[in-house]
Amino acid sequence: MTARIRRGFTLWEMTIVFAIMAVTALLVVPQWASLNTDEPDSLADAVLHVLRDSRTLAITSSQTVALRIDPVNGLYRVDTTGVSGSGLYAEGQLDLGALESIETDRPRLQFVFRPSGAAFADTLLVRGTRGTSVIAVDPWSGVAGAYAR
Repeated sequence: MTARIRRGFTLWEMTIVFAIMAVTALLVVPQWASLNTDEPDSLADAVLHVLRDSRTLAITSSQTVALRIDPVNGLYRVDTTGVSGSGLYAEGQLDLGALESIETDRPRLQFVFRPSGAAFADTLLVRGTRGTSVIAVDPWSGVAGAYAR
């Protein structure tokens, strides 16, 4: 009896390989689709992102959160005040592009979010390549929004 030389793959081996490839694609494709979507597209988006994060922090940590923004250079600071005391939570700088600016009549913008989500907030104007947007915070809900002007 002579031994047969096997060439190629069996149908069962091909099915297993395709199943593994399908599972891998299901796990990887959503990550590729969301790649770089966390980055704000404009200065107005960056300001809204910081405002939303500050409000979320106030609600989830049951603390009062104060956000201060310097409209000239885009520096911001987030402070928290709660039962255990107060202090600096985060600080950073908004990316002011060459064609984008924050306009306000105040030397510093201040946004204070309560643990309920309510807010005391300034209103600002963002001028950029996409036009002018007014960024305002609803005092009752604390939700920030950008409105075209």
